[in-house]
Amino acid sequence: MHNMDLQRKKNLRALAKLMNRQNVTSIPVTDQLLDCFDAVITPEENDFLLKMGGERFNFAQACANTNLPIEQAREFLVCMLKKGLLWSEYDEGAEYFRLAPILVGWFEIFLSDGQETRDKKEFARRVDKLFNFWGQFNRFPLRNILNMRTGKGTPHKQIYSATGKPQKKSVTVQLNRNVEASDTCIYPAKTVFELIEKYGGSNDIAVVHCFCRQWRKMVDEPCSFDYPAESCIVIGPRTKYVVNYGIARYISQSESLELIELLQHKGAVHQVFHEREDINLPEIAICNCCWDCCGILGSYNRGVLPFFVKSHFIAEIVDSSICNGCGKCVKYCPVRALTLKNGTVELNQKLCIGCGQCELKCPQQIFSLRNDERDVILPLLKKYQARL
Repeated sequence: MHNMDLQRKKNLRALAKLMNRQNVTSIPVTDQLLDCFDAVITPEENDFLLKMGGERFNFAQACANTNLPIEQAREFLVCMLKKGLLWSEYDEGAEYFRLAPILVGWFEIFLSDGQETRDKKEFARRVDKLFNFWGQFNRFPLRNILNMRTGKGTPHKQIYSATGKPQKKSVTVQLNRNVEASDTCIYPAKTVFELIEKYGGSNDIAVVHCFCRQWRKMVDEPCSFDYPAESCIVIGPRTKYVVNYGIARYISQSESLELIELLQHKGAVHQVFHEREDINLPEIAICNCCWDCCGILGSYNRGVLPFFVKSHFIAEIVDSSICNGCGKCVKYCPVRALTLKNGTVELNQKLCIGCGQCELKCPQQIFSLRNDERDVILPLLKKYQARL
């Protein structure tokens, strides 16, 4: 814990609690978390954010609470927007501002512009200490308590399949009677290609630097999967905010599809995040994750956190007799649902998260994905089981 006076700590703790209420999930407010706050948030920003609360506000309201001239107030506000402490949203052409959540929230935004300043490196170092602190709870009986709590309620993120690229097909059927057309129904996207198609038509796609890879890189543990630095995709109305404040850049639907296919080739797992971490609200981001540095998948594999996710598919082995034992599927499976036994692959469906990497990587095409919407709960790994 870094030296900070009691009032500073009290103010940061109050802000952390307020930010926690912006998501349906929350982060334990520990000294290690407040250290991350202390590295980024000035006392003036802390006071202002507490004063504005969790409701949205406009620029005039912000100015009234800063006691600064208009231009200085604007600079003050823009600084917090670039840091990710505030997120902007638009309503009938007018811009409004709202306090960001913590994680998923301002943590990701703060490192997503790709800059490696001294402040950002210090923040990354403190984030690393926070995750290491969480890893200390991987011991009996705390591990059992964490596992019992995992899976309570609804998952807050989804795994979208890497396969199933949409293909438009038409069938003509001749009937000898009139048929009344039913109302049009739009079904939720279940593959990453469908999701890109959903937002590509309105140009609501932007690319950012991956928070997790930036964090790990700046603590000298770079990603072993060699993904491009810009590898996470913002979708929907939030793209306007991240582009306008220099955090991201727009990409076209075709560019995003090319990026997705490149990342899949390198082993990406597509985790989809939603507003307020509520899967019933619109999607805001596609994180193209690996099992190495990802704050969620990587932390599961390192024995730091359990894993709880909604999946729409499950893998099946169609014909194990033609398996050549190459092990590619085993290498790229993010949760070790696959193992080689006597030169033939075996699948543990209880671990499968339906990412589709096995189907993509298998040269013998022995796998298929079957529709199976379900919640996947993977308990915290014991330390000897960790994938280092």
